[in-house]
Amino acid sequence: MTENVAPDLAAGLGTQVAAVLNDWAELHDRYYELDHWLVNGRSRAPVAVVTETDLSANSTVLLVLKVLTVDSGGLRGLEYRRHRQAVAEAGRFARHLSRIVHEAVPVGTDRWITFQSVAGDTLGNSEVLTVLLRRMLNIPAEPESVQTAGVECDPPTFAAACAALVRGVLHDWAGPPFSPPHESWDLPTFFRRHIFDQLAPGGRLHPWALRHQGRYLQLPEERHPLPSPFAVARGEFFDPELVIRPLVGRTHGDLHTDNALIQVRPSIAPDAFYLIDIALYENRGPVTRDPAHLVLYILARFLEQSVVPAHHGLLIELLLDPVGTQADQLPRWLTMLIRQIDDEAVAWIRRSGLEKRWRAQSLLSLAACALLFLGRSSTPEASKPFFLRLAARAVARYAEVEPDAVPARDPVPTVGASPTGDQLGWIDWLCREWPQVRAAALARDRVAEAEAFRADALGKLDRADDFVEFVRELGGPEPDVRWGTRGREGQPEEEAYLCPIDLCPRRERRAPGGAVPVCHLTRDDQRRLRSSLG
Repeated sequence: MTENVAPDLAAGLGTQVAAVLNDWAELHDRYYELDHWLVNGRSRAPVAVVTETDLSANSTVLLVLKVLTVDSGGLRGLEYRRHRQAVAEAGRFARHLSRIVHEAVPVGTDRWITFQSVAGDTLGNSEVLTVLLRRMLNIPAEPESVQTAGVECDPPTFAAACAALVRGVLHDWAGPPFSPPHESWDLPTFFRRHIFDQLAPGGRLHPWALRHQGRYLQLPEERHPLPSPFAVARGEFFDPELVIRPLVGRTHGDLHTDNALIQVRPSIAPDAFYLIDIALYENRGPVTRDPAHLVLYILARFLEQSVVPAHHGLLIELLLDPVGTQADQLPRWLTMLIRQIDDEAVAWIRRSGLEKRWRAQSLLSLAACALLFLGRSSTPEASKPFFLRLAARAVARYAEVEPDAVPARDPVPTVGASPTGDQLGWIDWLCREWPQVRAAALARDRVAEAEAFRADALGKLDRADDFVEFVRELGGPEPDVRWGTRGREGQPEEEAYLCPIDLCPRRERRAPGGAVPVCHLTRDDQRRLRSSLG
């Protein structure tokens, strides 16, 4: 039985937590009552707004109570510790953060009860930024309430609120642009600072990475193969000597519309915002991450309702180049949002002369954050091809704007993951014989299966045995999947033509007076093989 914790609060906290809180409250002569439970984004931690009454001082205050669990990051990774650090280092930006109240209270060996002040000192005049987004799009709130139903928002107001959020995070929190001397990151490090260990076995992106093991992706919507963002994140696409000088500073780490409260009463005040859930705070995080994550979070939730698939390519171009892209076919609110956030970032970086560096690293942050949303179960399945395409297009654009971003000449093998050369002979065979394979598949109404083999070849998967059986069923000659097409042995070494996308071991000569051989795996316009003589 708990005497210092109200029954409904105790029931929601669970027996062990409620008992510890009751003993602690009795020790300090306090009483806790539930005001309401909070839905804290994707967090499963119990979060409640409670009234704390100090019976000795005859005073009552509203607080946020959170029960945190120690995960694989240990105590150093606990949100309570990061929150204290963020407030201590925030300077004048601390007015946008809630204050830690009391010391954390241990529950067993792996849980802690924590208390925070209510951001902005009152919940009555603020709502999460998602409410403004939903009001602007005329989508009911989750759940709808009398208060949120009275909130109105138009595209300029929503864009202004997001821009104010980014302005505050960069100008007031991150501080001046900072690229530490003697500090450089390779691209796998840069990606890990966004996606953490999600490419590892058991991670959300691991199945995607297995599906796309090659250095290039051939996507249905794209005419040419694109660099695989998975290969970039593994360090297998660009020259391994490639490093960047990162722009770093204080960062939220998970900036999105459910983690930002905005004053909406008596009227919307974009600059009156408060950040919550700072479990991923870093004092030297990549500063290009927060703006990219904010925009893509909005797209992950509302892409399907806002942009038809035919305009996805245009939206990607706008994200990659907000200034130079004409986007009249996209929703006005979306173009306004993307451009105003970009304007705020450029206003922050321009005086330092580092805009070019910001632009390049922003492309990498777009790619890495796109992979994050590709792996999240909360992202609608219909939207995931967009995020894969965005990630690939972003790293392709990075290769265009960064002179040092030179593709590695040969793939860097990943132990236990990439097929060996012997296992890739089937890709060589398919590349040469694709027109005949597709014609035979068409005659037998099996084009979809053929296209699947083509996609798997571009993903550099080992499907040699399946492919041999498929060709046999089509009535074709048995492929020599170890050595490729018959006749390759004994070719002269003076000049040979090689795979233009470094995918397979194909190597052949040009017939006297004949055309340069082409790769049949690239879509629309086949690319000519490259000469071994350069």
